[in-house]
Amino acid sequence: MSRAVRVVRTLSLGLALALGAGQASAAGALAIDSNQGDQYGFAYSYADFGQAQARALNECGAGCQVVLQFANECAAYAADQASGSSIYGWATASSSGAAQGGAISQCQAQGGSSCTVRVWGCED
Repeated sequence: MSRAVRVVRTLSLGLALALGAGQASAAGALAIDSNQGDQYGFAYSYADFGQAQARALNECGAGCQVVLQFANECAAYAADQASGSSIYGWATASSSGAAQGGAISQCQAQGGSSCTVRVWGCED
């Protein structure tokens, strides 16, 4: 292999690695408590799901659980706020408005009468 070809291959590999390192994974997570979202936490633009989950849970506090993970998009979680209801809906989309609307629609489609977005996160 000629020296010029080796140099070009080395430069191409270096450029590919640099571009890959510059791209963030953009992992996100949403967390709520067991009371349909009186407490909530969210995270986005993290390097991996483990970090995003840890941030969302830390922000939410005791008794919380992760209800949704997402990557490179927006996400929303809606819960029916009617007394005793356990109905919920969630959605991901390219915009926060679309994700929130989708979560409300899914909650209502499950029979929710007082669906409210409890937590959302967005990459944009």
